[in-house]
Amino acid sequence: MSDAASKGDGSRFARRLLDALSEETNRTILSLLDEPASVAELVERCDIPMSTVYRRLDTLNELDLVTEHVAIDAERGKYRRYERSVRRVSVAVGEEGRLRARVERAKGDPDEEVAWEPNGR
Repeated sequence: MSDAASKGDGSRFARRLLDALSEETNRTILSLLDEPASVAELVERCDIPMSTVYRRLDTLNELDLVTEHVAIDAERGKYRRYERSVRRVSVAVGEEGRLRARVERAKGDPDEEVAWEPNGR
């Protein structure tokens, strides 16, 4: 489970998850990461500034939606590659107006489900 959800603050995690997924740039980056990619590759494919890609990857990494790997190449030296660490994210409206976010993890990691209650209920 993500750091936010594991600390007992599922509502905060759900809000952050929904906020992150509401951003088109984050969704674009996630959709491109079916194969590992470097920041430079994402900049080229997304046509957005490098600083924006780094900020968005930081957010997605904090939410455990992407995984960061360090790679070493003779030409490039040491650099980071990112890949999507989720298969699916779904949101449902449940009892008493609660939103439930379910994150289905890739590669056998455990799935997680968190609820967001309006007005902190």
